[in-house]
Amino acid sequence: MKIKDRAKPKAPPVEPGAYPAVCIGIIDLGEQYSEKFKSYSNKVQIVWELPTETIEVDGKPEPRQLSKEFTISASKKGNLRGFLSSWNSKTYSDEEFMELDLFDQIGRACQVNVVLNETGEYANVESAIPLMKGYPVPQSSTPPIRWDMDNWNDEVFQNLPEWVQEKIKKSTQYQKEHAPETPVEVKAPEGACPI
Repeated sequence: MKIKDRAKPKAPPVEPGAYPAVCIGIIDLGEQYSEKFKSYSNKVQIVWELPTETIEVDGKPEPRQLSKEFTISASKKGNLRGFLSSWNSKTYSDEEFMELDLFDQIGRACQVNVVLNETGEYANVESAIPLMKGYPVPQSSTPPIRWDMDNWNDEVFQNLPEWVQEKIKKSTQYQKEHAPETPVEVKAPEGACPI
């Protein structure tokens, strides 16, 4: 077995710049541990589709997708609050922001500013603003992704990308509600050579 037959080639990143986009998903990642801050906080991932950019998947062109992760915080200085204020052209009062339903962002168009990381390997959404007036609103045929940790749905979970599933499995909610309570012991068959 050759590595080249199993390893998936890395897709080149989207060029930096501004792109019309439409939100196709909001994924509740649950309470995640931050090694940097040595604490737990609730995280959410927002996913956009860039209709003007495509990538070949299984031999056919598909729209490119980008995502950004946020800590869910009520703070006026929180990244999520500032990001949504810019995207929705709205300064939220504390009460309005606390009542905001993130799932309402699904289907909303915007213009995202994409930057590359330090190594140039990955494209990241830096900011979002409303589309310019008169600009055609991008549409998506991709089924929307709505994932809520508090309303677990095995079918929806299985349809999430594998790397997102792995992230969710690290959450405190998953560990409490879905991880096995007793460790599974795996024994080698009698006479088997130890690895």
